[in-house]
Amino acid sequence: MITRESFARIGVFFLGLCLLTACGRAPKPNYPESVRLKAEQPPKSFDDPDLAQEYYAAQRSGLDGQPVDVLSKYREAQLHMRSMPRHSLRLGRALPSLKEADLSPRAARRLKAAQVLGRWEELGPGNIGGRTRALLVHPDDDQQLWAAGVSGGVWKSDNGGASWRVQDDFLPNIAVNTLAMDPDNPDIIYAGTGEGYFREIIRGTGLPLRGRGIFKTLDGGDSWSRLESTDNDDFNWVNDLAISVSDPKRIYAGTRTGVWQSRDGGQSWTRSLDPRDPGGNIVAGGCLHLAMRTDQGDADFLYASCGTLFDQASVFRNRDANAGLDWARVLTEPGMGLTSLAIAPSDQRIVYALASSIAPGSYIGGLHAVFRSDQEGTPDTWEPLVRNSDANKLNTLLLTNPLIANQALCAGGQDGFSNLGWYANVIAVDPTDPDVVWAGGVDLFRSDDGGRTWGPVSYWWASPPSSHADNHVIVFHPDYGVDGNQTFWLGGDGGVWRTDNARAPRSTEPDSVCSPANSQVAWTSLSTDYGTIQFYHGSAFPDGETYFAGAQDNGTLISSDQQGSNGWRSILGGDGAYTAVDPQNPDTLYLSFQGLSFSRSDDGGQNVSIGMTNGIFDAPNTFLFITPFLLDPNDPNRLWIGGNRVWRTENRGDLWQGASADFSGPNANVRISAIAVSTLDPNRALVGLENGAIHRQGSALSTISGSPWPSAQPRSGFVTWLAFDPHQEATAYATYAN
Repeated sequence: MITRESFARIGVFFLGLCLLTACGRAPKPNYPESVRLKAEQPPKSFDDPDLAQEYYAAQRSGLDGQPVDVLSKYREAQLHMRSMPRHSLRLGRALPSLKEADLSPRAARRLKAAQVLGRWEELGPGNIGGRTRALLVHPDDDQQLWAAGVSGGVWKSDNGGASWRVQDDFLPNIAVNTLAMDPDNPDIIYAGTGEGYFREIIRGTGLPLRGRGIFKTLDGGDSWSRLESTDNDDFNWVNDLAISVSDPKRIYAGTRTGVWQSRDGGQSWTRSLDPRDPGGNIVAGGCLHLAMRTDQGDADFLYASCGTLFDQASVFRNRDANAGLDWARVLTEPGMGLTSLAIAPSDQRIVYALASSIAPGSYIGGLHAVFRSDQEGTPDTWEPLVRNSDANKLNTLLLTNPLIANQALCAGGQDGFSNLGWYANVIAVDPTDPDVVWAGGVDLFRSDDGGRTWGPVSYWWASPPSSHADNHVIVFHPDYGVDGNQTFWLGGDGGVWRTDNARAPRSTEPDSVCSPANSQVAWTSLSTDYGTIQFYHGSAFPDGETYFAGAQDNGTLISSDQQGSNGWRSILGGDGAYTAVDPQNPDTLYLSFQGLSFSRSDDGGQNVSIGMTNGIFDAPNTFLFITPFLLDPNDPNRLWIGGNRVWRTENRGDLWQGASADFSGPNANVRISAIAVSTLDPNRALVGLENGAIHRQGSALSTISGSPWPSAQPRSGFVTWLAFDPHQEATAYATYAN
């Protein structure tokens, strides 16, 4: 048993809080044996964009094997829902469908009078922020901030980030990935939806955060409308937005299909850049980063970075995109992957590029190089300031989990490489000094000599953390540099953070990553009432007043009605996954993090025993990134967990035994994605697979490793949930993704 306090300070911490990678980066399907425990190295097949796209399409195939038109499916479902009767738990009976209520005044009165569906109450967490890729600050009022959660939509603060309020929960899509403000009117804001970093493939979840175009507000976010011109496949993944400073009606969008330009405030669009790799092949990820100069008068001097972990990236430049000039490829190298860009505000001839690597080896997904051009990004003027071959190891870790890569130095352990440059990759230049640069991956680094020497200014593993891991966006105070102002805001997987002494001393010594005392840069979390956490699974205690859940990159969190929305706390780290609570003894909690993991607490989460997988002999990659387990509703000592096969424990996880044959075919690694056991008969069990098959068993308590489970396949796709009817033992239900 280990306490939560010691958990954050000893070696096992790296298993629990950030297993092998930055905060929960687990191995992906089909890893070769040699790298099965190295999350930084994806399978070789991922280096081929065609195979990657094929894999992506297969996860979303319909019954005929063709890709699903998601938007048409949504419309079809919405029409179907309108015709379905609605069941009121409050009244205990069915009520008219919405369609009937439209047609019948009497039905409409019944529907309205009953107030049938009750009201939902948000439980939080409000004090722990989730993945944030976009931030804005009002140019004349630093108390007004806007932030966007990838799964939480747009939020606004009127008190400098001390608290937040949601802007619109009822947009057709709230997977907001980028924000842009009209330079002439701060009340006009554009929000681009869809996170186009292929996280769903690289992480193996199979569930992308797809968008549905660009949304616009004219009143500072109080109301939004979609730009209907973006309701199409070219804007399902809006990665970045840029607005011309000379004419705010000119907008540029970087999407998975290139760079698009609007000259009329988003009413219509034309493709400005169709990105291709140096061989002329379409870049799978499209364009992910844009940077625009603000000192060129009417010319829209624009840079675009296109390419991901799947394709060789390139930086393109257009000296006047408004005039229709051609784009020029100004920077590319073999092995260069996703690249972020930053222009020096004080001398806009200077531009930096932070490039990740797609080359096989320890740094794949980590640093390729930091480049700088002092001549407007002209070809052959980009100087590689540091590469991953730099003799100074610290310089090579800008996009790597720095502490895990320095375990031998910091804790006498074994170094490992956990790389996030394909996902967490941001660079920013001090508004007053072009030689002061910040680079964010897992942690944030600063260079004071133009990008040649780097030192950490954040420590994700500290207790409490100086700022959260996985950085995505940096926004400077409008008055940065005035009267000593050193404030900027940082957005990442832990919400929004602020520093007021961005240029405080920090160390560049090799051991600077080993202790937060080596940096005097101070951080403040700004996540009060900021509801952007992404939960994978959760459970309520028997009294319904306490609840806990597994959260993306934020561990397993717990709170209660008494503690309230802003009283959540962490009881286990990593990517929080499935949970369960013993209904007879609520002090017994079951929880997990990414991959094959299983943990138990016998005191309500104060102490946690991790790694309780004794008896399971299958390899880690035979389990999903978020592995389902189930507390048997008939016996709180019995649990089930699924990988390629079913596993069962009769003693609360102390020892597991195989309970089925391997469900994979001879040439496939197919894993269990859902589990159910009947409350009417504990021998009746179901498991659903990621390929759509559902296996059943009528003697589940007596099965052993190798026991066959008959199967059916209602449809193709990913089985997300299974349930037995609690009153009719022969009836069961299944839900599917895609």
